Amino acid sequence: MTRRRLDAWKEIAQYLGRDVTTVRRWEKREGLPVHRHLHDKLGSVFAYADEIDAWSARRSIQTRPVEDPPPAAEPSAPIAPPAAATISLAVTPARPWTWSPVWRVVVATASLAAIVLATSSLWTPRPRARSNPVIRKVAVAPPPGTVVESLAISPDGEQAVLMAGRADGMRLWIKRLDSTTEEPLAGTEGASFPFWSPDGQHVGFFAGGWLKRIALSTREIHDIALAPNGHGGTWNERGDIVFAPTNDAPLSHVLASGGQLTTVTVLGRGFKEGHAWPEFLPDGRHFLYTDYGSEPDRLGIYVADLGTKTAKRLLPVYSSAGYSRDGFLWFVKGSLMAQPFDLDRLEVKGTAVSVADQVRQRYELGMKSDFSISQSGVVAVRSAGVDQNRLVWIDRRTGKETASIADSPWYANPTLSADGTKLLVTAGDGAAADNLWLFENNLAGRRVTFGRWDSLPVWSAAGDRVIFSSANGLVEQNLIDGSKPVPVLRAKMGQFPESRSRDGHYMTVTTLARGTRSDIWAWKLDEPREMFPILNTVAQEGQSQISPDGRYLAYVSDASGGRFEVFVQSFPAPTQRWQVSTGGGADPRWVGKGHELTYIAADRRMMAVRTKLQPQFSFEAAKPLFQTPLDEIWLGDTRNHYDVTPDGRRFIMLAPKTDRRLSPYTVLINWQPPSER
Repeated sequence: MTRRRLDAWKEIAQYLGRDVTTVRRWEKREGLPVHRHLHDKLGSVFAYADEIDAWSARRSIQTRPVEDPPPAAEPSAPIAPPAAATISLAVTPARPWTWSPVWRVVVATASLAAIVLATSSLWTPRPRARSNPVIRKVAVAPPPGTVVESLAISPDGEQAVLMAGRADGMRLWIKRLDSTTEEPLAGTEGASFPFWSPDGQHVGFFAGGWLKRIALSTREIHDIALAPNGHGGTWNERGDIVFAPTNDAPLSHVLASGGQLTTVTVLGRGFKEGHAWPEFLPDGRHFLYTDYGSEPDRLGIYVADLGTKTAKRLLPVYSSAGYSRDGFLWFVKGSLMAQPFDLDRLEVKGTAVSVADQVRQRYELGMKSDFSISQSGVVAVRSAGVDQNRLVWIDRRTGKETASIADSPWYANPTLSADGTKLLVTAGDGAAADNLWLFENNLAGRRVTFGRWDSLPVWSAAGDRVIFSSANGLVEQNLIDGSKPVPVLRAKMGQFPESRSRDGHYMTVTTLARGTRSDIWAWKLDEPREMFPILNTVAQEGQSQISPDGRYLAYVSDASGGRFEVFVQSFPAPTQRWQVSTGGGADPRWVGKGHELTYIAADRRMMAVRTKLQPQFSFEAAKPLFQTPLDEIWLGDTRNHYDVTPDGRRFIMLAPKTDRRLSPYTVLINWQPPSER
């Protein structure tokens, strides 16, 4: 039987009877099964009608959360945002924020048709008998004054190790589930993604570019192996550790005592990809892991053999995964799912059961999903709600919020004109189409575009025209006379405008390409118009900003060992290059005439770099200004998270309505699938 395929966002939206923006958000937040052809960002997509129908059926029987109101009907004519006819620039009292660090860089989600291949295993488990059929729930809240990035339950299900911290950085904490207090582990400053030894006496973690272990009895810490950008580890009873040393490499094996490293998985030959979040199965030989590359027939949840490097895909689901000895494979697809798993055949069976809704996932980390499973079957999961944001003004000197823009469920890409008097922003409500809204001189905002998907605005130097991305490519619109948008470039899906030179001669565009992922191209606006590459390496590059004098380009790249940093290079000819940030950076913006460059550091502090453009580019060491309210950083549909006034005194910035890392974990003890309750 031939499966009906829906090609492109528009056709998927028509099948569901909604707009493109809604289905894109459903994919991101609720696991709508959409597949990608060539890359892992906003590229060409397709879906299967039967998968959409199954997803719709599951969704229809779930209770809609309070944060996600029933979608509005499709408008037959242009409408204003949901709350009112206009969005007003209302001054509200500043509210204190709990500042805390985290780096977030983007890649998007994907799910594909399942491919299940039969293999054999050498170990046959038996389901553990449940001594108590009553499900108990225990809440695990962040330690006072901190936020929690991740949590790992001990093998016996009695303790948890938390990756938690404040604005000055993360560290590890130990907490017994029957206790109301937590204990920080000295020497684990900067630690990330902890995992347990099988006996529960040691914890492995990543810090300072190394895979490390700490003995809980003595608190001694030992370096095990280099890991520049660790993406998870797992430890078996024989002392083997399988871990992801960085974000674009196969998994490695090392003994817990240290020694020689060997690779245990094999990357594909197509797109650049990475393997992450390994989890040993009970036999200590086979392990689960996530392939989060750009190649659609590869990404998903896999099981591999430590001895032979053979692997097969279990599910085309973009999530980290775990296994509980009562026979379930756990993963996240919008909700936390548990599906029966056959350890003899190493394959899923039966139907997946939804256990918890709205589970947070870390897109830039290969869909690290916010749950943990112990060997005893204890489940810890965090349902953190839907991500919504606000637009706030922040004072440079104090770092405090001074005003906010009236409420809308979703904002993106705040962009100030060159003189700082006008603000363009993408606004949407999750049901109607995203469009551009204009604010001038602290007056009420007005909607200036009425397309299906209008976003990513770029101002002209005079502040009278804007080029933006629409459903049909790049268009230009005169904001003074209110004329209709004029197509200027029929861009392919996966081309996004970023900056425009003050003289109007050039524009930079981020493109998505097979093999090189995210690249930067320049578009010559003078006749004859043409596009040419500026950066198209195997690294990811984006968030480009042409300097006010048009001679330099600031941008972000992960060419430095997989970590995003801010660079500046000569423009348009790339003859010289300088690395401006150290320790991670994103979202560069030139201030005024180019006397300063600001960016967001890996710990989410706003940084300022004094710069000179004449006679050639030079810069001083970066200095911190304030802790931003951001909890996630994107390099994708949210092109920029803030903008800065020409005098550098005020920042207009996206801020989450709630910091989801403050949400507690729910620990389920004696969980059972519905049929067994």
